[in-house]
Amino acid sequence: MSRPGKGDGSGQSILSGRQPVVELLRARRPAERVMFSSGLAPSPVLAEIRKRAQEAAIPVKVVPRAEIDRLSEGENHQGVVAVTGRFRYATLENLLVPEACVVFLDGVTDPHNFGSLIRTAECCGFHGVVVPAHRSAGVTPSVRRVSAGAAEILPVARVTNLGRAIDQAKEAGVWVVGLDADAGEDVWTSKLMEPSIGLVLGAEGRGLSKAVRERCDGLVRIPQRGHIGSLNVAVAGAIAMFEVARRSVASDNL
Repeated sequence: MSRPGKGDGSGQSILSGRQPVVELLRARRPAERVMFSSGLAPSPVLAEIRKRAQEAAIPVKVVPRAEIDRLSEGENHQGVVAVTGRFRYATLENLLVPEACVVFLDGVTDPHNFGSLIRTAECCGFHGVVVPAHRSAGVTPSVRRVSAGAAEILPVARVTNLGRAIDQAKEAGVWVVGLDADAGEDVWTSKLMEPSIGLVLGAEGRGLSKAVRERCDGLVRIPQRGHIGSLNVAVAGAIAMFEVARRSVASDNL
């Protein structure tokens, strides 16, 4: 978990949890200091955190557990926090690499869904996630925590206008595919589910907005056999991303 500093103007944040902190250090992101709770049993991940912090000349302090509890504000910190700078967003241009695989989030507001999607995108080898600056979750304390460190690795771009960002991706040669429960094609058979791809996921409940849907090169659905009308956006996004990853691996093995 990460949170802004308490009005001191420093832009500091607290990142808590062993995996988020180790991924922060692996990514060589800046940190002011790392703190361990006293009385922790030795473990490989704690040893790696200490080693990477020392190599980066980041002070490591052992403090009472009550201090870690206070800084983490009730989150499951696992005895480790890092004092960091605020999250730094990437530019869209940095995501539009050759054979790009990018996720566009159209109004996803739940931090847990957002953090889970970042984690899945990183696991599937996607190049980044794009979110609008308004009416959408940003990379908040909960998002960084839920992503289990993926937010420290995978670039996230925040744009003023998602529609224009999609247009820019299309101009760069990215096929834009929206996930829609009413689409005629499905994720298993659509020829669009391969790099370069911009996978667009809609908001919880309402799905894709009209303006974004009209910009998509195609729409796909996830076939379902049950009675519930739709999947959680994080689950649906994971299914679609892993299908893209599966095809990418299969193509590499040809």
